[in-house]
Amino acid sequence: MDGSRNETPEGLLNQNLLGDKPLGLSPFFDEDEDKNFSIGVRRYLMKKIFTKIINFVDSKFCYITTFPALIVILLVVGFPTVFGIYTSFFVRNILRRAIYFNGIGNYISLIQDPSFWRYLAHTAIYTGGSVGVGFTLALCLALALNSGIRFRSFFIVAILLPWMTPAVSGCIMWRWMVHDIYGLLNVILVKLGLLNQNFFWLGNPFTAMFFLILVDAWYRIPLSTLILFAGMQRIPSEPYDAAKVDGAGRWYCVKHITLPLIRPEILIVLVIHSMFSFREFGIPFLFTGGGPVDNTETLALYIYKNANLFLRQGYAASLSVVMFIMITIFVVGYFKAIGRKV
Repeated sequence: MDGSRNETPEGLLNQNLLGDKPLGLSPFFDEDEDKNFSIGVRRYLMKKIFTKIINFVDSKFCYITTFPALIVILLVVGFPTVFGIYTSFFVRNILRRAIYFNGIGNYISLIQDPSFWRYLAHTAIYTGGSVGVGFTLALCLALALNSGIRFRSFFIVAILLPWMTPAVSGCIMWRWMVHDIYGLLNVILVKLGLLNQNFFWLGNPFTAMFFLILVDAWYRIPLSTLILFAGMQRIPSEPYDAAKVDGAGRWYCVKHITLPLIRPEILIVLVIHSMFSFREFGIPFLFTGGGPVDNTETLALYIYKNANLFLRQGYAASLSVVMFIMITIFVVGYFKAIGRKV
C-alpha cells in the first residue's frame, strides 16, 4: 500500500474524486484549485439535476399541461354540477330559511308535472327545427365557399357577422324586423300586396315558434359553416379529378365524395348545434319570453322561472339534472349513429 495516500475515513473524505487533491482541509492546498474544483462540482450537480427535471417533464408532459385546465374545469363545472345534483334532493323554504330533505320527491313531481312534458315538446321542436334549418343552410354555404366562388373572403366575413353579434343585439334587431306595427317584414309584405294589413307575428303560436327557430339557426350558422368548410378544404383534389374524368357531375361529387369524407365534421356540427340549442336560454328569453302565453317556453326558461320566480330551487335543480341527462343521451346517440361510420 502506498504510504503517501491516506486511507482513513477522514483522508478519503478530503480526497478529490478527480485526483488526490484535498478539498481545502489542508492548509498547504492551493485555494485557487480548490475554488475551481468546487465550481466544477456545482456545475456538474446542477446539470444532473436539470437533466432529471427535463426528463421528468418530458415523460409527464401531457399530465403537466392538462393539470391547470383540469383544476379550472373541476372548479367551474365539476363543483356546480355536484352541488346541483345535491340540491335536487332537497326542498328549500325561503320564508322559514330552512332546507328539508325530499329524496326523489322532486323527480317524482317532475314526472307528474304536465308543464314539464309540454315544455319538453317545445324544446324538442325548437331544437329539431333549428338543427334542420341551420345545418342545411350551413352545408349550402360551405359548398358555395368550397366551389371557388369569387370574393370568398368577403362572403366569409359576411357569414361570420351573426356570430360576432351579441345575442341581445341580435334578438332586438329581429324583434324590430317582425314588429307588428312598424316592422320591416310587415312593411315589405304590405307593399307587395301579400298582406292586407300588418300581422302580429309574435302573437301567433305558430309564427312565433317559426321565427324563434329562425333566429336560433341564424345565430348557429356561422360556426357550422366554418367547420364544414374546413372539412371540405382538407379533401384532396384527386377524387374530384377522377370523378370528372368518368363524367360525374357536381351533385354526384357532393353526394359520393364530399359528404362521405366530411362525416367527422358533420358529427361535430350536429352535436354542437343540438347541445347548444337544447339548453339555450338567452334567445327564447330575449326574443319571445316564452310567449304568446307559454307557447314558446322551453325547458331552460322553465328552469329559470322555477329557480328565480317561483323560488323552487330544488325542483329547478332536478329539472337541470334531467336536462343534463338528456343532452348526454343526445351526444351518445349521435356518436352511435354517425360515429361508427366516421
